Amino acid sequence: MANQRKKKVLEKMKDKEIDLMVLVPGSNLNYVTGNDFGSSERLLLYFLQKNGQGYYLVPTVEKNKLKISENDEVFSYTDEDGPSSLKDYIKTKIGELHKTAVEDDMRLFEWQFLKALGIVEAINSSEILKDIRIVKSEEEVGHLRRATRILEESLEATLPIIEIGKSEVKIAARLEYEMKIRGSEGTPFSTIVASGYRGALPHGRASEKVIEDGDLIVIDFGSIVNGYVGDMTRTIGVGNVSDKKRNVYDVVKNAILSSINSIEFGTKACDVDVAARQVISDAGYGQYFTHRLGHGIGLDAHEEPYISSSNQEKLLPGMSFTIEPGIYIENQFGIRIEDNIVITENGMENLMNMNHDMIVV
Repeated sequence: MANQRKKKVLEKMKDKEIDLMVLVPGSNLNYVTGNDFGSSERLLLYFLQKNGQGYYLVPTVEKNKLKISENDEVFSYTDEDGPSSLKDYIKTKIGELHKTAVEDDMRLFEWQFLKALGIVEAINSSEILKDIRIVKSEEEVGHLRRATRILEESLEATLPIIEIGKSEVKIAARLEYEMKIRGSEGTPFSTIVASGYRGALPHGRASEKVIEDGDLIVIDFGSIVNGYVGDMTRTIGVGNVSDKKRNVYDVVKNAILSSINSIEFGTKACDVDVAARQVISDAGYGQYFTHRLGHGIGLDAHEEPYISSSNQEKLLPGMSFTIEPGIYIENQFGIRIEDNIVITENGMENLMNMNHDMIVV
């Protein structure tokens, strides 16, 4: 699969007349080469020339982890010698350059190494790679499906331990354990378990707060399968949930259903956002919906397309993203429901099987 992806990148490079693309550790490197490295203090770069020749600059301690394709060469350095020991050799290999593309999140020391090679100007490669990555293959969608299955199964397995007096961190720990034993490679972000008044924090990471009678608990968590991210939120009620909270929950439920029903081949992202936001506004809670409706999912937990009121982009087959309306009333409670969606030739597929009814334990 990596070779097919590299071929697409090379076609884009040809169209844009790019001589060299430089990738750093992260999701773009993983997408193009199949090599999944996290950022560290050691320099790791991948140089891809327009003729398909690739060069890795890697620390020796990481060399054996590399997946090498036919046209790749590897230059490794020890901690004692450092990457500068290979500077002149790499400069000779890449030759004279007219147009170089680099990622917009490249760190300063990575850019300084490129400057030492004579690269003083560059264009943003992230936009080029976005156009390729935004449309998922059936294989990629398969990874997303498996990731969502893990999420749903893990939540079902965790529900029995949610009770009055249990701390948020203990619930988060159990949930992460359930995901791990079902095959998740980790968590793409810190698990959110935000109960009671803390539910009004859209990114309320699990704390030592204990669950109380009548609480709503916003649980937002992610899984990873072959590098691909599933992202799910459900709001759980505990004990005697008030009528007000149940009524607000129904508003959010109607908002997610309205947005999902609005999705079809060619719908604009902004129109999907409006479909949910209108329901919440009409119910009198518009000021309490404080974020965009959703974001793309793939090798990153947040990527294109972003489902926001300002995004005029049309949703096309292969695009995958979240839908997650919410209402957050400060110092009282919060509610969010989140599904994962893939656009298909016939409309859309909701990767989630779990319905949107309030779960009360």
